[in-house]
Amino acid sequence: MSKLLNIRFPASAATEYNPGQQNQIITAIQQIILQLNSTYTPQATENNQSELDWFSGAMGMANRGVLEDFGDFSYGAFLDFTDQTQTTTNTAKAITWGTTAYSKHISIGSPTSRIVFAKAGKYYIHFTAQLNSQSANAKTFWFWPRINGSDITGSTMRITLHDNNEAKTVARAAIFEVDKGDYLEAMWAADSLNTSLEAYAAESFCPGTPSVTLMIQGIEHG
Repeated sequence: MSKLLNIRFPASAATEYNPGQQNQIITAIQQIILQLNSTYTPQATENNQSELDWFSGAMGMANRGVLEDFGDFSYGAFLDFTDQTQTTTNTAKAITWGTTAYSKHISIGSPTSRIVFAKAGKYYIHFTAQLNSQSANAKTFWFWPRINGSDITGSTMRITLHDNNEAKTVARAAIFEVDKGDYLEAMWAADSLNTSLEAYAAESFCPGTPSVTLMIQGIEHG
Protein backbone atom coordinates (compact mmCIF):
# COMPACT_ATOMS: atom_id res chain seq x y z
CA MET A 1 0.00 0.00 0.00
CA SER A 2 1.45 3.38 -1.00
CA LYS A 3 1.35 6.57 1.07
CA LEU A 4 -1.90 8.52 0.84
CA LEU A 5 -1.78 11.99 -0.68
CA ASN A 6 -2.37 15.00 1.56
CA ILE A 7 -6.13 15.43 1.14
CA ARG A 8 -7.46 18.50 2.97
CA PHE A 9 -10.91 18.84 4.50
CA PRO A 10 -12.63 22.22 4.80
CA ALA A 11 -12.02 24.14 8.01
CA SER A 12 -14.25 23.32 10.96
CA ALA A 13 -17.48 25.28 11.02
CA ALA A 14 -18.57 27.17 14.14
CA THR A 15 -22.12 25.87 13.91
CA GLU A 16 -22.79 23.84 10.77
CA TYR A 17 -21.30 23.36 7.30
CA ASN A 18 -22.88 25.12 4.37
CA PRO A 19 -23.75 23.09 1.24
CA GLY A 20 -20.48 24.01 -0.48
CA GLN A 21 -18.40 22.77 2.48
CA GLN A 22 -20.43 19.55 2.66
CA ASN A 23 -19.69 18.90 -1.00
CA GLN A 24 -15.97 19.45 -0.33
CA ILE A 25 -16.07 16.89 2.51
CA ILE A 26 -17.85 14.34 0.30
CA THR A 27 -15.31 14.89 -2.50
CA ALA A 28 -12.37 14.47 -0.06
CA ILE A 29 -13.79 11.23 1.33
CA GLN A 30 -14.32 9.89 -2.20
CA GLN A 31 -10.67 10.65 -3.04
CA ILE A 32 -9.49 8.76 0.06
CA ILE A 33 -11.65 5.73 -0.80
CA LEU A 34 -10.37 5.77 -4.40
CA GLN A 35 -6.75 5.80 -3.23
CA LEU A 36 -7.33 2.98 -0.74
CA ASN A 37 -9.03 0.82 -3.38
CA SER A 38 -6.31 1.43 -5.97
CA THR A 39 -3.26 0.91 -3.70
CA TYR A 40 -4.39 -1.80 -1.26
CA THR A 41 -2.53 -5.11 -1.38
CA PRO A 42 -4.16 -8.12 0.35
CA GLN A 43 -2.10 -9.58 3.21
CA ALA A 44 -1.91 -12.98 1.54
CA THR A 45 -0.47 -11.37 -1.60
CA GLU A 46 2.09 -9.50 0.48
CA ASN A 47 3.14 -12.76 2.16
CA ASN A 48 3.44 -14.53 -1.19
CA GLN A 49 5.49 -11.68 -2.59
CA SER A 50 7.86 -11.86 0.39
CA GLU A 51 8.46 -15.53 -0.35
CA LEU A 52 9.03 -14.79 -4.04
CA ASP A 53 11.42 -11.98 -3.12
CA TRP A 54 13.50 -14.39 -1.03
CA PHE A 55 13.82 -16.98 -3.79
CA SER A 56 14.47 -14.36 -6.46
CA GLY A 57 17.13 -12.66 -4.34
CA ALA A 58 15.25 -9.45 -3.49
CA MET A 59 15.49 -8.41 0.16
CA GLY A 60 14.10 -4.93 0.79
CA MET A 61 16.34 -2.25 -0.69
CA ALA A 62 19.08 -4.77 -1.58
CA ASN A 63 19.26 -8.25 -3.03
CA ARG A 64 21.50 -11.20 -2.26
CA GLY A 65 23.70 -10.46 -5.25
CA VAL A 66 24.37 -6.95 -3.93
CA LEU A 67 25.10 -8.29 -0.44
CA GLU A 68 27.54 -10.79 -1.93
CA ASP A 69 29.28 -7.93 -3.71
CA PHE A 70 29.66 -6.28 -0.31
CA GLY A 71 31.42 -9.49 0.85
CA ASP A 72 28.74 -10.30 3.42
CA PHE A 73 28.07 -13.88 2.32
CA SER A 74 30.39 -16.86 2.80
CA TYR A 75 29.47 -20.42 1.87
CA GLY A 76 30.92 -23.67 0.63
CA ALA A 77 29.74 -27.09 -0.53
CA PHE A 78 32.44 -29.75 -0.73
CA LEU A 79 32.23 -33.45 -1.61
CA ASP A 80 34.35 -36.43 -2.49
CA PHE A 81 33.45 -39.20 -4.91
CA THR A 82 36.25 -41.63 -4.06
CA ASP A 83 36.44 -44.42 -1.46
CA GLN A 84 38.50 -43.41 1.57
CA THR A 85 40.17 -46.14 3.63
CA GLN A 86 42.48 -46.65 6.59
CA THR A 87 45.94 -48.24 6.54
CA THR A 88 46.29 -48.46 10.33
CA THR A 89 43.65 -49.19 12.96
CA ASN A 90 42.79 -46.73 15.73
CA THR A 91 44.72 -43.95 14.00
CA ALA A 92 43.47 -40.47 13.15
CA LYS A 93 43.29 -39.73 9.44
CA ALA A 94 42.07 -36.58 7.71
CA ILE A 95 39.24 -36.86 5.18
CA THR A 96 40.09 -35.36 1.79
CA TRP A 97 37.86 -33.33 -0.52
CA GLY A 98 37.94 -33.68 -4.29
CA THR A 99 34.97 -31.61 -5.47
CA THR A 100 33.84 -28.04 -4.85
CA ALA A 101 30.18 -27.60 -5.71
CA TYR A 102 29.87 -23.97 -4.53
CA SER A 103 32.17 -21.64 -2.63
CA LYS A 104 32.68 -18.02 -1.65
CA HIS A 105 35.40 -17.02 0.83
CA ILE A 106 35.84 -20.74 1.70
CA SER A 107 38.02 -23.14 -0.28
CA ILE A 108 39.86 -26.46 -0.33
CA GLY A 109 43.46 -25.89 0.72
CA SER A 110 46.71 -27.82 0.46
CA PRO A 111 46.66 -30.63 1.45
CA THR A 112 43.13 -31.24 0.22
CA SER A 113 41.95 -32.26 3.69
CA ARG A 114 41.96 -28.57 4.68
CA ILE A 115 38.96 -26.29 4.30
CA VAL A 116 40.29 -22.72 4.51
CA PHE A 117 38.29 -19.66 5.64
CA ALA A 118 39.10 -16.30 4.08
CA LYS A 119 36.86 -14.41 6.51
CA ALA A 120 36.65 -14.57 10.29
CA GLY A 121 33.29 -15.32 11.86
CA LYS A 122 30.80 -17.94 12.95
CA TYR A 123 29.85 -20.70 10.51
CA TYR A 124 27.12 -23.33 10.43
CA ILE A 125 28.69 -26.59 9.23
CA HIS A 126 26.95 -29.84 8.27
CA PHE A 127 28.98 -33.03 7.69
CA THR A 128 27.97 -36.46 6.35
CA ALA A 129 29.90 -39.67 5.70
CA GLN A 130 28.79 -42.88 3.97
CA LEU A 131 30.14 -45.84 6.01
CA ASN A 132 30.72 -49.33 4.67
CA SER A 133 31.55 -52.62 6.43
CA GLN A 134 33.46 -55.30 4.54
CA SER A 135 33.22 -58.15 7.05
CA ALA A 136 30.71 -59.67 9.47
CA ASN A 137 32.51 -58.70 12.67
CA ALA A 138 31.74 -55.56 14.67
CA LYS A 139 33.75 -52.49 13.73
CA THR A 140 33.67 -48.98 15.17
CA PHE A 141 34.16 -45.64 13.40
CA TRP A 142 35.04 -42.31 15.03
CA PHE A 143 34.65 -38.83 13.49
CA TRP A 144 35.64 -35.41 14.87
CA PRO A 145 36.76 -31.94 13.67
CA ARG A 146 40.10 -30.17 13.99
CA ILE A 147 40.77 -26.45 13.66
CA ASN A 148 44.36 -25.60 12.68
CA GLY A 149 45.45 -29.11 13.67
CA SER A 150 43.85 -29.06 17.13
CA ASP A 151 41.00 -31.40 18.09
CA ILE A 152 37.73 -29.77 19.19
CA THR A 153 36.93 -30.96 22.71
CA GLY A 154 33.80 -33.10 23.10
CA SER A 155 33.08 -33.26 19.37
CA THR A 156 33.50 -36.97 18.47
CA MET A 157 30.82 -39.09 16.76
CA ARG A 158 31.04 -42.85 17.25
CA ILE A 159 29.16 -45.59 15.41
CA THR A 160 29.52 -49.39 15.11
CA LEU A 161 28.64 -51.57 12.10
CA HIS A 162 28.17 -55.34 12.47
CA ASP A 163 27.26 -56.96 9.16
CA ASN A 164 29.17 -57.65 5.97
CA ASN A 165 28.47 -55.01 3.30
CA GLU A 166 26.45 -53.00 5.81
CA ALA A 167 26.16 -49.31 4.92
CA LYS A 168 25.11 -46.36 7.06
CA THR A 169 25.26 -42.60 6.79
CA VAL A 170 26.39 -40.50 9.75
CA ALA A 171 25.72 -36.78 9.98
CA ARG A 172 26.29 -33.93 12.38
CA ALA A 173 25.80 -30.17 12.33
CA ALA A 174 27.59 -27.61 14.50
CA ILE A 175 28.56 -23.95 14.69
CA PHE A 176 32.26 -23.06 14.60
CA GLU A 177 33.99 -19.74 15.19
CA VAL A 178 37.16 -19.19 13.18
CA ASP A 179 39.66 -16.46 12.40
CA LYS A 180 40.71 -15.35 8.94
CA GLY A 181 43.06 -17.96 7.45
CA ASP A 182 42.02 -20.77 9.81
CA TYR A 183 41.46 -24.22 8.36
CA LEU A 184 39.07 -27.01 9.30
CA GLU A 185 39.71 -30.74 8.93
CA ALA A 186 37.30 -33.65 9.36
CA MET A 187 39.11 -36.54 11.03
CA TRP A 188 38.19 -40.20 11.23
CA ALA A 189 39.48 -43.49 12.65
CA ALA A 190 38.34 -47.12 12.73
CA ASP A 191 39.27 -50.19 14.75
CA SER A 192 39.20 -52.43 11.65
CA LEU A 193 40.73 -52.19 8.18
CA ASN A 194 37.59 -53.83 6.76
CA THR A 195 35.99 -50.39 6.62
CA SER A 196 35.69 -47.51 4.22
CA LEU A 197 34.01 -44.23 3.53
CA GLU A 198 32.30 -45.51 0.43
CA ALA A 199 31.29 -43.74 -2.76
CA TYR A 200 28.71 -45.50 -4.90
CA ALA A 201 28.31 -45.29 -8.67
CA ALA A 202 25.13 -44.01 -10.25
CA GLU A 203 22.30 -46.46 -10.83
CA SER A 204 19.92 -46.42 -13.76
CA PHE A 205 17.33 -44.81 -11.46
CA CYS A 206 19.50 -42.44 -9.35
CA PRO A 207 22.75 -40.44 -9.40
CA GLY A 208 25.97 -41.44 -7.67
CA THR A 209 26.64 -41.23 -3.93
CA PRO A 210 29.56 -39.20 -2.53
CA SER A 211 31.58 -40.78 0.27
CA VAL A 212 31.56 -37.53 2.28
CA THR A 213 29.91 -34.09 2.10
CA LEU A 214 30.56 -30.81 3.90
CA MET A 215 28.15 -27.87 3.70
CA ILE A 216 29.16 -24.52 5.23
CA GLN A 217 27.20 -21.28 5.65
CA GLY A 218 28.52 -18.10 7.24
CA ILE A 219 26.11 -16.77 9.84
CA GLU A 220 28.13 -13.92 11.37
CA HIS A 221 31.33 -12.29 10.20
CA GLY A 222 33.80 -10.59 12.50
